[in-house]
Amino acid sequence: MAPNIDLRAPVDSNVLVFIAVNGSEAYVTVDPPINGGKEINYDDLKQKIKSNGVIYGINEDMLKRIAQEKIYGERLLIATWTPSEDGVDGTIKYRFEQNVRIAPVEDDKGFVDYKNLGLIRTIRKGTVIADITLPTEGSEGKDVRGRVLRQHIGQKAHYTVGTNTELNEDGTQIISSADGNISFRNGAFCVDKVVTIAGDVNSSVGNIKFIGDVIIKGEVFEGFTVSSNANIMVYGNVNGASLEADGDVIIKKGCINSKIVAHGNVTANFCEHSNIECDGDLSASSFVICDVYCGGILSAKGNGGGILGGKYTCLNGIEASNIGSKNYTPTLLTVGDNAMLAQEKDTVLKQIETSSEELEKLALIINFLNDKKKEMHTLPEDKEVILGNACRQKVLLGLEISKLRKRIEEIDISLANKQYLAIDCRGYIYPGVKITINDAVFKVESEYVRTRVSLSSDGTIHAAPL
Repeated sequence: MAPNIDLRAPVDSNVLVFIAVNGSEAYVTVDPPINGGKEINYDDLKQKIKSNGVIYGINEDMLKRIAQEKIYGERLLIATWTPSEDGVDGTIKYRFEQNVRIAPVEDDKGFVDYKNLGLIRTIRKGTVIADITLPTEGSEGKDVRGRVLRQHIGQKAHYTVGTNTELNEDGTQIISSADGNISFRNGAFCVDKVVTIAGDVNSSVGNIKFIGDVIIKGEVFEGFTVSSNANIMVYGNVNGASLEADGDVIIKKGCINSKIVAHGNVTANFCEHSNIECDGDLSASSFVICDVYCGGILSAKGNGGGILGGKYTCLNGIEASNIGSKNYTPTLLTVGDNAMLAQEKDTVLKQIETSSEELEKLALIINFLNDKKKEMHTLPEDKEVILGNACRQKVLLGLEISKLRKRIEEIDISLANKQYLAIDCRGYIYPGVKITINDAVFKVESEYVRTRVSLSSDGTIHAAPL
């Protein structure tokens, strides 16, 4: 038998709570009271949603509104989660291409240099190689039940710090820690202080320009240039090429029809028909018809070698096996700063003579035009221009001659301090050789054997046995 239900009995308002499966939202629907039952209130709402597990992200304003306005029968959002925020993975962006593209380089004006193939990529210390974006951790979240929602933490960008590179202080850049050549190998950019060319410098390699040491295992072919802010070493011949170094140049074999410029020392096996300038010492077994400037000591002491033909200026002395040849090949040797000053003095004296002659011609023109001006009381416009120009040129030439004469005085003071330098020859000095020490000149007219050529106390050059 069914129980008796009093349909007139009061029924309090009832709260129904709905929670999304993923805990992102919670809703309530409040049923109205019946027959004078208890109305909804704030405390009942709070207790009901709490008993259903909703404890986070609650919209208090909505609860108060429901309670105050007695909102019944509507499905209302009363709680919202805070979703987790995943971190962002780090990234890396390189400022250099990983692979070197060998091709002629075009300059800013559109001209293509077919001997510059871009093989060497010079980089200075402190240059940025790559930009790094650091990963972020993201943030945790919570659902309406108060459960923690874990985030995905961003991963560090994958990279390797190569030789002579480093991270900056905050880890956002890879920078070069040295001057050198940048290349990509073994998964990282590296900076090499030394560039090594395994073979020849030819059309497949192109010109080399580098701030560090350059080592060439092969030869340097005609028409190509190797330039270094440090040292250059060539294992083969240098033939018809040009080498320029701020440091030393070492050529294991021969230097032939080439130009060498070095601020350090130069060493070669032999040199033929070449132009060589170095601030330090110069050494080879033989020099054949070369044009040489050497700031240190010139040495040509190879067996059967020596100095044969050409022009050689050396500031600190010469040592040779033989000088000149049996064929009387013209060979000019200049030793010491003073010898160069003496040559400069001759040049300056010729300039003074030429300028003085020009000054006399200008004086004649000026005198002639001034006489005409007195006679005619005026000059045609073109002649007045000529007179003005001649007067200005005369003043400028006078100033130039004064400067040249002052330079002569400076040279004479230096020449007064004799440099007692010498040339030592272990073999033969042949006729055809001309030696200048200070302002003294010695022309070899007969053969000398094992001889030292030096400056005597009276300022003349003499030859004596070693």
